[in-house]
Amino acid sequence: MDMDKIDNLELWKRRRKILNQKLWDLLLAGNIKRPEKPKYEIIAKGEQAEKMIEENLKYVFKAFPSEKKLYPELTYKWHGPVTWDTFIISYPGWPGEPSQRAILRIPKSRNNPLPAVLCFHGHGRGCLLGKSEMDYIALPLTAKGYITLCPDATRWEDRRDKTYEKAEINDFKGMAFYSERNLAMPLLYKGQTLLGVIIWEHMIAVDVLQSMDFVDLNKIGTIGTSMGGVQSFWLSAMDKRITCGVESCGVSSFEVWSQEKTLNALVNFIPHILRHTDWGEIGGLIAPRPFMCLDAAQDGFFPLRGIKSTHKIMYNIFNLYNASEKFKKHIHTGGHLFIDKHIELAFKWLDYWLTK
Repeated sequence: MDMDKIDNLELWKRRRKILNQKLWDLLLAGNIKRPEKPKYEIIAKGEQAEKMIEENLKYVFKAFPSEKKLYPELTYKWHGPVTWDTFIISYPGWPGEPSQRAILRIPKSRNNPLPAVLCFHGHGRGCLLGKSEMDYIALPLTAKGYITLCPDATRWEDRRDKTYEKAEINDFKGMAFYSERNLAMPLLYKGQTLLGVIIWEHMIAVDVLQSMDFVDLNKIGTIGTSMGGVQSFWLSAMDKRITCGVESCGVSSFEVWSQEKTLNALVNFIPHILRHTDWGEIGGLIAPRPFMCLDAAQDGFFPLRGIKSTHKIMYNIFNLYNASEKFKKHIHTGGHLFIDKHIELAFKWLDYWLTK
């Protein structure tokens, strides 16, 4: 729909009701029921959990030594006091897939329920790395007093399909993404999508957080960069329980991707979506809940023209709610990176909306 023709809130509300159902049809061939009252299990805690995280990183660095230099955030070290407890937990996932795995960190000092932030990882070379890459975001947030949950997306890290892993590493240097492909393609045959599965699973993660009596049910945020930004954006759009969110280098436009022949991942493919909508309207589903877009002018995966189009439409929709202050955007001049300035802006945004 041409958003220039939606100039009043009631018209948009009618549109969003139709759009929400249509998106579930496109993502999963319908809004599939989640497990009721999902339970979580502690797999490891304390030093054992930290060792599991360290081993995941070591495996990636052995497979792809250049990752240390390309992504310095993977070697992030926290130098302050450790004021939290660390757990690896599991909880139900997509039918037929391994249970979800996530790193849960809980501040030791807490008198009242605390805000929680879901921290989403990127695309991860060869799907080898997921939740374990998020220390550079999760540890500072936990130190600030947030409960943080860093889940593995479907088919990443602990949940990856290892059938062709030797070829993935040795022959294709992590660029075949067999683990992703081996689920995305069968889903597409059935009219479903990997992105739909991932968002559906993250809604279970929200269910799990809301089952914890130390989590403030009304203060759950999201943050992520690259594919993590995609997850933050889409979960915020599809789940009203998300209080506020931040994406970094994770929005563009399906139309622009098509026109500019952008190199893209299977997780971003949603058949027929341009018959119905594009990223700007989808982001509009978040309104009037607070959301921040932090993007890059030279991003080779998320073209600037698509970024600007999405930002403009989102701003217009937030403005229909007289809530333009709840949508913020910033574009840095570089490439596909979550730069320090943007991380600082993201943390301030989460603080403003989740701790006041």
